[in-house]
Amino acid sequence: MRTMLEALDLDPVQQQVYEALVDGAVTVDELRTAAGVSAARVRAALASLEKLNLVGRFSADGGGKGAERYLPVAPEIAFESLLLAREEEIHRTRRHIQHLAARFRAHTAGRDPLELVEIVTGRAAVIRQVDQLQRSARGEIRGIDRPPYANSDPDRLDPKTGMMPVQAQMMRRGVRYRVIYDTEGLTTSHRFDTDIGAAAELGEDARVMADTPTKMLIADDRIALIPLRAAPNELASSVVVHPSGLLEVLCEFFEVLWGRALPISEYLSGRHPGAPDGPSPQEAKLLALLTTGMTDQVMARQLGVSYRTFQRRLHGLMERLGATTRFQLGVRAASLGWLPQAPSSPARTARNGPQ
Repeated sequence: MRTMLEALDLDPVQQQVYEALVDGAVTVDELRTAAGVSAARVRAALASLEKLNLVGRFSADGGGKGAERYLPVAPEIAFESLLLAREEEIHRTRRHIQHLAARFRAHTAGRDPLELVEIVTGRAAVIRQVDQLQRSARGEIRGIDRPPYANSDPDRLDPKTGMMPVQAQMMRRGVRYRVIYDTEGLTTSHRFDTDIGAAAELGEDARVMADTPTKMLIADDRIALIPLRAAPNELASSVVVHPSGLLEVLCEFFEVLWGRALPISEYLSGRHPGAPDGPSPQEAKLLALLTTGMTDQVMARQLGVSYRTFQRRLHGLMERLGATTRFQLGVRAASLGWLPQAPSSPARTARNGPQ
């Protein structure tokens, strides 16, 4: 298991010894007991920690005859220089990667067109490419989500939220996600009360659309992934598209669909602004679901309630707004600003990633 200080080049024994010192152990015997390792390994760890200026030692009686005792240098002081050195190393690495990227872009201008696309075959390879593409993003991920799925196994999803762990990690790092969910995926795979709701709470900007033409994943404006050929129940192969006219078309294609899709994130995350007498979070989610055109049974499942409970909530909302039909409910909710509204023209969002 990776230790917390391993990033600063401390091995597990060195970290155990240092933390034991922080907790009050001072002699080799005490450190050996606290760390659960041999005295020889404790002494080796102490020697290396001294070289890193993380530990100091002194004699118990001040005259050099007593058992040697060790004290840790205060952590905020001890590790500051190591952190600064590691940060500088990361900065140098990032600058070198940017230099390599510039050389790569200059080289690709004259590449054979066949080299601008890459075929990935096999479910495992597709999954790796999906993860790699997300981890490569520096500003934004754009996606069209629809079946079939290559990464839908339970062990590929966070057990608490149902999200892909890679997406959660990237969003916490500040990468923006804009995702169009096809209603077919909402019917068969995704849940508003689990993975989509969890993503919305992290800041994902989600929209819904019926009959999307393809799956797609785009990292910044640098690389895209689309299916090459989809088996009935499994994504078997994909095309990786590198910077090219085709990639530019895919980016513009996404923006056109984005402008037509129905926004839902604010309603799912409870961020929807409105008057104090506006819809409750449950009512907002129900209204957002009604606009998707899904069946009542599917909407009930999305809300995580029984069909009977869904019907009771729906009729309660209709009574609240004085509506006798769902059409009236939609009209009155829209007039109050309670319904998500798709923009009148395609959204033109500035790119966050490198060009």
